[in-house]
Amino acid sequence: MKNIQLPDDIYQQVAALADADNVSVDRMAASLVLDGVHYWLRLKARAARGSAADFKDILSAVPPSEPDARDRLNEG
Repeated sequence: MKNIQLPDDIYQQVAALADADNVSVDRMAASLVLDGVHYWLRLKARAARGSAADFKDILSAVPPSEPDARDRLNEG
């Protein structure tokens, strides 16, 4: 087993979750890291299925329009 270091605030959040679920901090941290790894792998797989050409094709179907006033950059 390997050890990792966490910032104190993150450790406290993990410890609180572990306490609420009646599991060890190590088990909770391992579970959260595994969830993050799975999420990252799914994201990478989705990105691999896309292409810049497909993105440009999709954007070309959007009619040009002025942005809503709330979406404008404040240039000045």
